[in-house]
Amino acid sequence: MKAIEIKKLSKKLDTFHIDRINFTVPKGNIVGLIGENGAGKTTTIKLMMDVIERDSGEVLFFGKRLNKDLKEEISVVYDEINFYEKVDVVKINTILKHIFKAWDSTKYFDLIDRFKLPKNKTIGNFSKGMKMKLNIIIGLAHSPKLLILDEPTSGLDPSARMEMLDLFLEFIQNEEHSILLSSHITNDLERIADYIVMMHNGRIILQLNKDELLYRYGIIRCSEKQFQHIPKHVIFAYQISNSIYEVVINNAPEMKEAYPELTIDRITIDDMMSIYIRGEK
Repeated sequence: MKAIEIKKLSKKLDTFHIDRINFTVPKGNIVGLIGENGAGKTTTIKLMMDVIERDSGEVLFFGKRLNKDLKEEISVVYDEINFYEKVDVVKINTILKHIFKAWDSTKYFDLIDRFKLPKNKTIGNFSKGMKMKLNIIIGLAHSPKLLILDEPTSGLDPSARMEMLDLFLEFIQNEEHSILLSSHITNDLERIADYIVMMHNGRIILQLNKDELLYRYGIIRCSEKQFQHIPKHVIFAYQISNSIYEVVINNAPEMKEAYPELTIDRITIDDMMSIYIRGEK
């Protein structure tokens, strides 16, 4: 079963268009949604959750359209917190245990202690990183099956980021759980994602198993003369810098065998995304 299935989702905004996108989040997996700022990641999440009305397309969660009961099983964490800033974490627990049917106060305070958030300080006095931690803790404390995270590690220092990624990996140990994680920090996704979905200008450019992506794709740095000999059908994107061609190819193992004179380096998701955005397709 798929935790999320998006079919031909479209939305025309004033200066932007989500253009008939399709992708899935298989149950029990972490899917990383990548793309530059303005690619359409946050808009897509808001369309999925009916925060923005879609023009066309369908979104299914566990095979069903979004409804009140399903919302209890889904937790959406945006990169900002919307609580009144004069409340503290204890008051938040008091409020939310009356809102969510499956709210778990024990889990909530265990995570508050684990991430060392103060109980006697109001949210208005929290740093951005502390607010982000609190947002994620709230998202986990009502026992969802599906986490949808929009830039969840934004504003966190490297140590706190690693702690949060470990928390997501713990969550996914339950095979009924799934995560859609939108992030521009591609190193995080290389560490924990099972699949990668890449957006650019409101379109899905690529969706692939992460390990297959890192195995099959590669990067060639070469001269113009060498570039002319690379078969066009294997080129995903390329850019030219100081007369050096940086070429992302989509079948590195075969190319290594067919062109042993070319050096084909292991690619990173960041290389792939930045060359696609800045370069030629």
